[in-house]
Amino acid sequence: MRKSLLFLIFVFLSLSSLAQDKRLIEGTVTSTEDGAVFPGVSVVVSGTSKGTVTNTEGKYSIQVDANENVLIFSFVGMLPIEERIDNRLVINVAMNPDVSQLSEVVVVGYGTEHKKMLTGSVGVVKSDAIKDLPVSTVDGILQGQTAGVQVMQNSGTPGGGMSVRVRGTTSLSGSGQPLYVIDGIPVTTGDYAQVGYEGQGINALSDLNPSEIESVSVLKDAAAAALYGARGSNGIVLITTKRGKSGKSQITFNTYSGVQQVWRTLDMLNAQQWMEYRNDLAGTTVFTEDDMKNNTIDTDWQDVIFRTAPITNYDLSASGGNEKTRFFISGSYFDQEGILIGTGFKRLNTRVNLDHTISNKLKVGTSIGLSYSKSDRVESDASLHGPLPNGISTPAIFPVYNPDGSYNQDGPYSNALSIANEATNENFTYRAIANVFAEYTILPGLTFSSKWGVDFYNLREHAFEFNTVQGSKYNGLGFETFRNVLNVVSNNILRYETTFDLHNIELMGGYSFEMFENHSMYARGQDFADESLQYLNAATTFVGTTASPGEKGIQSFFGKVNYNYASKYLLGITARVDASTNFGDNNKYGIFPAASLAWRMSEEDFIKNNITAISELKLRGSYGLLGNDNIESFLFAPLYTPGSYSSKPAISPKHLPNPDLKWESTAQLDIGIEIGLFNDLLTLTADYYNKQTKDLLLDQPLPPSSGFPGVVTNIGKMENKGIELSAGVNTVLGPVRWTSNFNISFNRNKVKKLYDDQPMDDLGRGGNRVMVGQPLAIFYNYKSLGVDPSTGDIVFADTNIDGEITSEDRTIIGNPNPKYIGGFTNTFAYKGFDLSVFLQFTYGNDVFNGSRLFLESLQGGDNQIEAVTRRWKNPGDITDIPRATSDASKAAENKRASSRFIEDGSYLRIKNVTLGYNFNREIISKINLTGLRIYASTQNLFTFTNYNGLDPEVNYSGNSLQVVGTDFFTFPQARTFTLGLNVKF
Repeated sequence: MRKSLLFLIFVFLSLSSLAQDKRLIEGTVTSTEDGAVFPGVSVVVSGTSKGTVTNTEGKYSIQVDANENVLIFSFVGMLPIEERIDNRLVINVAMNPDVSQLSEVVVVGYGTEHKKMLTGSVGVVKSDAIKDLPVSTVDGILQGQTAGVQVMQNSGTPGGGMSVRVRGTTSLSGSGQPLYVIDGIPVTTGDYAQVGYEGQGINALSDLNPSEIESVSVLKDAAAAALYGARGSNGIVLITTKRGKSGKSQITFNTYSGVQQVWRTLDMLNAQQWMEYRNDLAGTTVFTEDDMKNNTIDTDWQDVIFRTAPITNYDLSASGGNEKTRFFISGSYFDQEGILIGTGFKRLNTRVNLDHTISNKLKVGTSIGLSYSKSDRVESDASLHGPLPNGISTPAIFPVYNPDGSYNQDGPYSNALSIANEATNENFTYRAIANVFAEYTILPGLTFSSKWGVDFYNLREHAFEFNTVQGSKYNGLGFETFRNVLNVVSNNILRYETTFDLHNIELMGGYSFEMFENHSMYARGQDFADESLQYLNAATTFVGTTASPGEKGIQSFFGKVNYNYASKYLLGITARVDASTNFGDNNKYGIFPAASLAWRMSEEDFIKNNITAISELKLRGSYGLLGNDNIESFLFAPLYTPGSYSSKPAISPKHLPNPDLKWESTAQLDIGIEIGLFNDLLTLTADYYNKQTKDLLLDQPLPPSSGFPGVVTNIGKMENKGIELSAGVNTVLGPVRWTSNFNISFNRNKVKKLYDDQPMDDLGRGGNRVMVGQPLAIFYNYKSLGVDPSTGDIVFADTNIDGEITSEDRTIIGNPNPKYIGGFTNTFAYKGFDLSVFLQFTYGNDVFNGSRLFLESLQGGDNQIEAVTRRWKNPGDITDIPRATSDASKAAENKRASSRFIEDGSYLRIKNVTLGYNFNREIISKINLTGLRIYASTQNLFTFTNYNGLDPEVNYSGNSLQVVGTDFFTFPQARTFTLGLNVKF
């Protein structure tokens, strides 16, 4: 009994001693910015693996031993804090933001995430990267800025459309463009013009002001884009506009002004060379030596059609607020004349963004953007009635004006200057993009938000010709079109965030719907009484008027789960269910799931404690399903169209319905690695992706007896595989700060299935073809073997060896898809000076130079390029240019579309160079300024290319998915020089 009692006393004393060696430390973590509590902060005992995280109220508790005296508080994006315990049992801390990481907060679907916590592939473009670029469109600022995004400016038309492809093309008949989302609301994009100008299509994105943008995120893989489900397969571009911040109000004025010039012109025959050519063509003397000697007219028509054009932009904004209310208000004016006569673009924008905190639980806000624009276009691409083709093709012996001052119309084409001056092609747009939102905190960590948005787009086109050759043909020709597009969107989201121990969980569920209306009217009239009466009420003949309504909608349920353990092991699961009116009851609903994993190896002790050079090392992978529903509405339903039969009103079937239509779907695998070295002084990112698209929407041919040429069916497959590499440097070299970003992308596209594997042939002037086993839109045509020295005629390959040249001898002669694309930016800062150089490049793509079909035709009255001076003239001549002949059949064969006109479209472009100076703040503060910067900038300074046309970055067919890489008198881009001023009050 006595021994037992002594044993119990010993145990009690031991436990008491042990208890005295342990302490429970508690406290609260807040933010120094606004004093708000900070959930999810990691609290670790220094030198041990013991740790916890703060709860939703910012509180923590942790037990420490007597010999443990330091706590480490850390959170992504905040500066870590070390606190000595000493004798304290309550330790409260306030954390400061890590300024170096503030820019690493990335906008993703329906929220934001820190870049290091992302499990998907997201490209980011910040406002600093685009602030000095004299570009008029939002899509233009993406060019060369992020890996995996190919942006091609189809022509140099001010405010014109661009082709944007995220990780290749995934459709053949739908849209290849990504979905654009502005401040959380999907917006209307594309070309809604009804008067066709091919590559000079109107771009709905040109109504948006790039200077209002805070950041752009490009969601590339399934994990990042799956929350947008049925419209995610082409990628998502999330645009965030600038918002106000708490603090002193600030007024900012930015302006730049400059000039634009054509960076290249074609070497054309002068008057004497053209006369010599005409003599050779006729085989007799058309122009004598005296004619050539005495000729005083030698018009350089490219000097006539191209001009030095001004460009100007003004932006004025005010921002500020307090902890309750924050605002951003801006207004801007952009004015750009085109380097081609008759073209220009003007735009007015205003924006108001407001955020207000009603209480600790309720926040509300709004974003309102209004714009007006006017664009002037001229016919060009795929047309022979515009200033560009007429000017280039008119021989130098013809003057611009007659002696009496009237336009000379004696040439083989319309006078290029008269077309530009006398033809009217005006386009007016009125745009309103607005949203209101509210966010309510139901419980700590549980919030509900609702956002309602509207996008209203109105386009009016007015075209008229009277004194031109085409106008005279119809005694005046006029067009009037109207287009109203309305998109109403609602997003409603419930979000819950919680932490316990080292576990961090975010749950999000939502419901959204969109209602889309598209109403249009088109009218064409001729026979006008007078040139001053150019509206349709003055026409005596109406050739045609049409009006068409269109409505569609989509409703969606979506959800996301994000989980991480100790910011080390990351998991993301997303899913969306879409119901679209584009599809019938059989396939109205589509399910689009995705999952992603990431391992931040740099947070493991075996790296953190042993390899100090590694600041970030993350492996990630994702797989998911995305869709594309961007097709003509109601193809599943039996629709009828009005018409006439025996001079009486009638209706007829519009198309053959297919109730089994469904989304094009893309399954995408992505594997990536992200590396940061020396405290992220050097960053490296690499991604491999594999996109498999099936159920492509294509026309299935039908027998003529059906009464229809075909029916739209899900029958195709296509794949895109690629590698993306990015590298960044951010360092200080003595007094110089150097920032560098490089990206390069390799995409390989292949068509895997078509209806009965039948190719889609003879697409465009270059003979683009869609065929199984080959990249999309390859050039498929005759292979030129060069000029026969004995005859001077082009020899074509007899590929099927049957002794004659027929359509069966066509073969693959080129590929318009580049082998790789990329961009390279270097920025240097020294004291108040900064210098930025941005290079953009494309390699391995072919271009069909369709302009040469006319400019090297060696027949007719067209002017020719100077290369025809080395044409074949005598037997035995070795040359690449065939003979000039009046034999129509031989001339037609010699200019047959073939590999002769396929050229290397690779280029390296010095896209932007900017030199700026920021004045010393102490000096400018004396005149009540907080910032003053002047800069000089140039765009498209030099382009290094082997392409012989006006510009290697062209496509006369605009945003077409099947007709790609063809140049046909396409408007080139401009070389631009500007001076700018930034002032802050």
